[in-house]
Amino acid sequence: MKKLLLILVTICTIGGNAFCQEKVKIKNPNDGKFAIGLGIGTTPSLDFSYQSNKHLSVKLKYNYFKYNTVTQLDISGEKIALGSGLNMSALGLSLEYFPFAKSSFKLLGGVSYVLKGNLEVLATPMGDYTFGETVFTPKEVGSFKFGLDYGKGIAPFAGIGFGRAVPKRRVGLGFELGTYSLKQPVVSLTGTERLSSMNEQEAKVQANMNDWRYWPILNVRLAVRVNK
Repeated sequence: MKKLLLILVTICTIGGNAFCQEKVKIKNPNDGKFAIGLGIGTTPSLDFSYQSNKHLSVKLKYNYFKYNTVTQLDISGEKIALGSGLNMSALGLSLEYFPFAKSSFKLLGGVSYVLKGNLEVLATPMGDYTFGETVFTPKEVGSFKFGLDYGKGIAPFAGIGFGRAVPKRRVGLGFELGTYSLKQPVVSLTGTERLSSMNEQEAKVQANMNDWRYWPILNVRLAVRVNK
């Protein structure tokens, strides 16, 4: 028995250090695991994540946000119908780095291809408008439309957050904060009838909005681990 123990010790000492270490190496239970996530916030998303090791995860996501509303404003006794719409979608790939093994704090960054990104506002009078002794109908007053279009293109993004891409348990909750860097938007400003002079302001508005190239990321993410 003593001879057998001596032989095993000798093997580990001379040529089996790597072998012995491999036997006691503890693997992170989440390595090689997948998860599906749903983000709710300024950039709603559906994503698929893969955790390669305890410090690094890869995420493929699709962002989609569409919102339309109509409100009524009362300006100096005149009622105006204000319609607005936001339509954005993008496909992105990101890396998430967890600098601390025992914390879910993360640094995230990546790039998205913007499929659509535009904002529109339409203002229309709801009743007659009196100017001096002259009364104008809504049709005679006209309407004006404002548009902001980011078109299609590459948009890098970066941020920080809490919550693992692949949760340790079956379900996990996270938070992400960051920003997209978009290309310069194209402004459109048009008016009809007595509001047609708004067209002349388009170039000025465009110049004032050339720096509107950032879109905030403020999301809460629910993740479900796929494999055990």
